Amino acid sequence: MEGILTAWGRILSGNRPSLSVEITRECPLRCPGCYAYGDEHLGGDVTLRQVSDFKGQELIDRFFALIDEHRPLHLSIVGGEPLVRFRELNTILPRLAARGIYTQLVTSAVRPIPLEWRELRRLQLVVSIDGLQPEHDERRKPATYDRILKHIHGHDVTVHCTVTRQQVRRD
Repeated sequence: MEGILTAWGRILSGNRPSLSVEITRECPLRCPGCYAYGDEHLGGDVTLRQVSDFKGQELIDRFFALIDEHRPLHLSIVGGEPLVRFRELNTILPRLAARGIYTQLVTSAVRPIPLEWRELRRLQLVVSIDGLQPEHDERRKPATYDRILKHIHGHDVTVHCTVTRQQVRRD
């Protein structure tokens, strides 16, 4: 109960309960059915391919400007594929932990996850897996199932799975 009262106190003093930051638009995959590169994803005036990413120190500075402005209690870092910016995340994630911000990093885990991130307090790795290997590799291009298992080894992860008709009809 005390934790709930503390959280409400922080919300009432101006902290936002949650914030989601798309840290990059880049993704090494080209999955069939991915909505991100559709013409209407950003409202129709501009497409994702026309938008450029921030990188390096500029990304870190702009990221923390958002954090300072919105003061979230919980943060989701998404992409594209956030691990494309692992160098910047090596700076960002420890600073978030030091601030006591609960952070979710949502990734496809197609790139290695640094082992030192296991030690970061309040970091939750969320990995997208679309079923068992045959279904997953059909939906992700190139096939990534084995690579994901290798990259999450030794980490505590939460798995996000999209249930599809293909999986429901599986024998």
